Amino acid sequence: MENEKNMDNGSKTVMIDIQKQKNEWRKKGWSIPDIRGGKQIWYTLVKKLVELVDLGQAYDLDSVPDIYEITQPQSWRTYAAFLKGVGFVRNQAGRLMLSEAGMKFLEEPTRRKLADQIQDRYRLFGEVLSILEIEPITVEETDKQLCNNYGLHWKNMSNIRRRMDWLEVLGLIQAIGNHKWEVTDSGREALKEWCLIKPEVLELMDLESNDMEIDDPPEEIAILLQHLADSPELHKKRCTYNIWVPSPNRIENLRIIIQSASDKITKTDLFAFIANKFNLKLSSVESMLPFLKASGLLEEVGRNIYVATPAAKAWLETGSDLDFIRILHANMRFVGEMVKAAEYDIVRNDIYAQAKLYGLNSEKARWIAGFLREAGLLEEPQYLHLKASHIGKCFIAELPLAEAYREVSEQKNTSDEMEAVVSHSPSKLEEVCSRLHNASMDPSAEGKGLGVAFEEAIADIFCFMGFKAERIGGSGDTDVVVKWKDEEDKYVVAIIDGKSKSGGRVSHSDISDIALDTHKEKNNADYVAIVGPGFSGDTIRTHARKKGFSLVTENQLIEIARASKELGLNLQEIALAFQVPDGLSQLEDIISTKKRELAIISEVVSKFLDEQELLDGLSPRDLFLLLRSSNESPSLDELINVFETLAREEIGILQKADGKDSPENMRYMLRGVEKTINRLRALASAIEKGIQE
Repeated sequence: MENEKNMDNGSKTVMIDIQKQKNEWRKKGWSIPDIRGGKQIWYTLVKKLVELVDLGQAYDLDSVPDIYEITQPQSWRTYAAFLKGVGFVRNQAGRLMLSEAGMKFLEEPTRRKLADQIQDRYRLFGEVLSILEIEPITVEETDKQLCNNYGLHWKNMSNIRRRMDWLEVLGLIQAIGNHKWEVTDSGREALKEWCLIKPEVLELMDLESNDMEIDDPPEEIAILLQHLADSPELHKKRCTYNIWVPSPNRIENLRIIIQSASDKITKTDLFAFIANKFNLKLSSVESMLPFLKASGLLEEVGRNIYVATPAAKAWLETGSDLDFIRILHANMRFVGEMVKAAEYDIVRNDIYAQAKLYGLNSEKARWIAGFLREAGLLEEPQYLHLKASHIGKCFIAELPLAEAYREVSEQKNTSDEMEAVVSHSPSKLEEVCSRLHNASMDPSAEGKGLGVAFEEAIADIFCFMGFKAERIGGSGDTDVVVKWKDEEDKYVVAIIDGKSKSGGRVSHSDISDIALDTHKEKNNADYVAIVGPGFSGDTIRTHARKKGFSLVTENQLIEIARASKELGLNLQEIALAFQVPDGLSQLEDIISTKKRELAIISEVVSKFLDEQELLDGLSPRDLFLLLRSSNESPSLDELINVFETLAREEIGILQKADGKDSPENMRYMLRGVEKTINRLRALASAIEKGIQE
C-alpha cells in the first residue's frame, strides 16, 4: 500500500515536471536579438545601458547614449531590441523605461543575473550548456547534437554561435584548445537551478497536438461563452483594460493569486499576500486590481471585500490553462480572435495592427499573446512571428468570436475648406471602414470594376476625417485626390494610388514609378501615397523611401481615422501620414502622446479622489511618487503639465491649495468634477447642434 502511494506520488511529480517543461518551452522565443559590437563588450554594454535607462536618458530612441567605454555606440533604437527582448525595458510613449526585471538587474548586475534572464526568455540556451557538460566539443559538434536532439533544421550556425558567445561572455563556458569548449564551475551551478527542456517532452507535445481532444469547460465557464454566442452584441462589452501580472509563468501566478481569494478576503489582506508572495510593492499590486476584476477572475462582494468569481473557482478546480483562456476570452477583447488571426503564421506587427481594430494597443496585445503562448494556443515558429498551434485551431472552433469593432464616429464636410464636422451617426463611418477593409483584399468588391470599391472607400474615409477627397480613377490619372489647407491657409494636394490585392500584400512589381510621377505632375500634387492591405519585402519600402512615396496600410488608415475622432487631430497632424520618411512615425507619436496624456489625466483624477482627503491636497511630486509603479508611470514634467491643464480657467477642476512657488511642490485640491463634466458636455452638445442645423 505504501509502495503504491509512493508510486502515485512519483507519477504526480513526473507529470508536474513535464508540465513545467512544456510551459517553459511555450513562453520562450527562438532568436536572441543582436546587441552589436564585439562580444568582449556585451556584458559591460548591457550593464551601462540599464543604468542609463534608469537615469531617464533613453527618451529619444534616435539619439546615441553617452557610453565612454564604447568607441562607436549605436542609437537607443538599435539597443532597444535586445533590452526589450531580454525583458529589461519597455517602451512607454517613445521612451525606454526599466521593467521589474530590469530594476532587479540594476540592483544586482551580475553575469549570472543576465544569464538567468536569457535562459528565461529564449529556447535552447541552457540546453546548449547541458550538451557541453557531458564532454568538451567544438561549436560544429554542439550544433549537430542540438539539431539531432531537438529535430532542428537550422540553415546555418548563427543560432548556436550566438548562444555560445553569450555563454562565454557570461562565464559559463570556456575554450580549452583545439576549438573545443567546456562548462565552467559557474555553468555547472547554473545547470543545477535552470529548468531544461528534454527532447522527449517536445516529442510528447507533438503527439498530443496530432491527436487532440479538448475537454469541455465546466458549467460556470460554459455559461459565459454561451451568453456571447446567444447575444453577439455582448462582444462590445468585453473590456480593453491594461494587463499586468508577475512574470514569469504568468498564468500560474494568476492561479496562485485567485486561489488566495477562493474564500472572501479583504483588499488589505489580498494585497499583502500578493506583495509578499511575489516580492512586489503595494503600488504594483494595486495596479493589477482593475485587470483582475475586468478579466472575470475577481468580484467585489462588499466594501473592499473580494472573492473569486464562480468561473474562476471552476478554473481553480480544473487547473486547466484553457479554462483560464476561456474566462479571459469571455471578458476581454481579441483573445480567441488573436488565435484566429494567427491561423496561418503572421508577423507580430500585423497581429498588433489587427488588435487596434478591437481597441487594444500593442502592449495589451503582447500580454494576450503571452498568455496564449503559455497555454499552448500560439507558437513562435520564427523570431517575431506567431502561429496558431494545432490545439489552438481546435480550441477556437468552439469559441464565439467577434468581428473587428472599428468604433469610429462619422464626420462630414460642409464647405470647400472641408473642415471636420462631428456627427452622431457612427454607423455610416463604421460601414465605410468595413468597406475599406473588405475591398482591400477583394479587387472586385461590391460587384464594381477592379479596385473601384477600394478607391471609393479611401476617398470616403479621408472625407470623414475632414479632407476634400475625390475618387478620380480611370486610365491616365490617379485613383484619389486629397486636398487640405496648411497653417498659412494654402491648399496642399496629395494623390493616392489604391492597391487592392487578394493576396494581402503589395509588392514592388505592382508599382509604376512613371505613372505615379505623371499623375503627380498632372494634379500638381505635393505628396504621393500608396494604400494597400499590406506591403511585401524591403524592396518596395526602400524604393518608396527614395521616391518619396508614402506606404499606408488600410489598417493604419482606419486607426488614423479612429484617432482623428477620439483625439481631435487637426488636418495638419493627420497629413503627416503623407510625409516621407518618418511622417507616419511622427503621427503615431502624436497619437501615442495624446492618448498617454488622457490616460495620465484619468490616473491623476482617480488618485485625487482616493487620497486628497487623507493628505489634504496633492502636488505633482506627490502624484509622481504615488503613480511611479502604475500602468502609465508618468514623469514629473508630464504631471506638472497635466496639473496646469486641469487648473486652467476653462476646465478648473484643480484649484491651488497653497502658495508655494515651485511647480512640482504646488499643492492642489480637486473641486467640482461633476459640474465641470456637465459644463463641458453641454458646451460640446451646443456646438454639435449648431453644426447640424
